[in-house]
Amino acid sequence: MKKKTTTIKKMLDKHKIQLILIVLAFALTMEIASITYIVYIKKHNPKPVTVYENAATFFTIYNMEPKVVEKEKEEEPVEEKPIVIKKAPVNDTEDTEKNYTDSSLTQAKETTVEEAKSLYETSGNSIGIDVSKWNGNIDWKQVAKSGIEFAIIRCGYRGYGSGEILLDPYFEQNITNAIKNGIKVGIYFYSAAISEAEAIEEARFTVEVIKKYKITYPVVYDFENFYNGRCANLGKNVITNNALAFLNYVKSKGYTPMMYASKNAYLNNWETSRFAGMKYWLAHYTDKTDYTGTYQMWQHTSKGSVPGISGNVDMNIAYFKYSAEAPAVEPEIKKEEPKKEEKKEETKKTLEFEETNDNVITTSTVAYFNDYNETLAQGTIEANTKLVRLGISTDKQWAKVKYNNQIVYLQNNYLTILTEEDNSQNKNVEN
Repeated sequence: MKKKTTTIKKMLDKHKIQLILIVLAFALTMEIASITYIVYIKKHNPKPVTVYENAATFFTIYNMEPKVVEKEKEEEPVEEKPIVIKKAPVNDTEDTEKNYTDSSLTQAKETTVEEAKSLYETSGNSIGIDVSKWNGNIDWKQVAKSGIEFAIIRCGYRGYGSGEILLDPYFEQNITNAIKNGIKVGIYFYSAAISEAEAIEEARFTVEVIKKYKITYPVVYDFENFYNGRCANLGKNVITNNALAFLNYVKSKGYTPMMYASKNAYLNNWETSRFAGMKYWLAHYTDKTDYTGTYQMWQHTSKGSVPGISGNVDMNIAYFKYSAEAPAVEPEIKKEEPKKEEKKEETKKTLEFEETNDNVITTSTVAYFNDYNETLAQGTIEANTKLVRLGISTDKQWAKVKYNNQIVYLQNNYLTILTEEDNSQNKNVEN
């Protein structure tokens, strides 16, 4: 037995190094396996449970509870508000388009169509106008005969205080009659957007009201309320974001987008470098603009004289010309005429008037009508015009006055009693 033990000892001594290497190799293998297992378990995010540890080290074994993967919440589609098309009243204090001026818009020169042609028309240019309710009733047949090739027509605006979007009260008659007389049309919307969402809302409104018409020239974003009402002090970045939201939307619907601004506004209020790919419309009232930025259309005066339009009108030169009309995005579907027996007659309201005979004066430009039931104005009467008021409706809404030797009706709140000071001025009472 002693001899056997001695033999084993000798064998162990002889193979001591090999045995140590085997033990170390086994320990290393176990360590690597343990680390690999821990990494795998941690990757699957189980709960840790310590099952063994000693003073030198500890091993942590993880349980294998299945990982519960939470299903990502699907983003709910943003529901677009339905588009409400509401026609604006002719006299709306929320419509501030004509209130904004700057030094680049104060030197307008009286210009006829012929003068504009001789100064600016070339084979690649076209002569046009831009119009809105401020131009009243237009004889588009006369406008076409004068040589005007295009018209940029305002379709609507957003109130600078209320934020309500309204249809220009003259839009439908303007665009219908312009196209009917062979004048190619573009569109502009007068914005008071304070966010990209509102700008897209304006763009959706614009597309909705123009989609049945043949829009050949660009669809324009016009924002001028830099310091007024809800839009005051928005900043370059915000208003540029809003403009791009509008322009990109109309572009996605197949229209040519265009940006409108005065020379000073382009220089001071907009981040113009961001409008790449859009057309620019410049407003600068002078014989020859010194604006060095990019522009494809130039509004060179607000004092244009065009047959068929009473008073002044904005005139433009476009450095491009379209030879054909664009098709309507969504052709108008003609509705069947109702049968005569089914056609209902409109009920007209009847107002009683208290007779008066006083001299009054208009406090601002006001539309007048042949009858208080009519929705289409016959024209406008300028501010500070003296009139003879013949009657006031019992609800105080309407006044019956004598104007240009005829009896017409207008909103009574635009009139005030004539004072002695007014009488002393050189203003004639309209007969």
